[in-house]
Formats: sequence, C-alpha cells, structure tokens
Amino acid sequence: MKIKQTNPPWNKKVYKRNYEPFYHTQRWRDIRKGFLLGTTTLPDGRIVSNSMCIECFKNGKSVASNTVDHIQRIKDGGDPYDMANFQALCRTCHDKKSSKEGQEAKMKMKFKNL
Repeated sequence: MKIKQTNPPWNKKVYKRNYEPFYHTQRWRDIRKGFLLGTTTLPDGRIVSNSMCIECFKNGKSVASNTVDHIQRIKDGGDPYDMANFQALCRTCHDKKSSKEGQEAKMKMKFKNL
C-alpha cells in the first residue's frame, strides 16, 4: 500500500519570481551603485541622498534605502537604465508600491476584458 504524502497547511508553496534578465548584468549593477551614491532633488528644492528612502524622508523618517525602484514600471514601458526613472526606497516602501501597482494592473486587465 502506497501512502500519499500531504502538505500541512503551514507549509505554503513558495513561488519563484521571474526577474528581468537585465538585473543580473554588470551594466545594471554599475548604474544602480552610481545612483545610490548620488542625490535626488525634491520638488520643494530639498536635496536628499539616494542612500535614504525617499518616501520615508517625505514622511519625516530617516530610513536607509536598499532598493532602486523604477518609477514607471518596465512592464509599462519605463526605461530600465534611465536614472530619471529611478527612486531610492526601503524594502517596506518598495513592497507597498509594487503591490499597489500590481493591483492597479490587475484591475485594468479586468475592465479591459469586459
């Protein structure tokens, strides 16, 4: 008699994310490193180091950034190497932004198919 193996509910399946291939290129690593060493000027004229999360800084917090985010998603036509399309974010802010963009994209597709 063969015993069927089951997964307990606390063992959730982990899905592997598909990353854009350019994230593994030397060109991307060099541009990312250069961006994180630079600064960004806010619309009100304040200058912020790219080593700090721009969203947290706007909210009065000092949090180190560890992610270079594309303001306009690459899937939506954003240039992957244009520094004007970059912003420095912490992991929390990046995850919030990405989640919001993903939900908006799903809603667009849902209404597009109606």
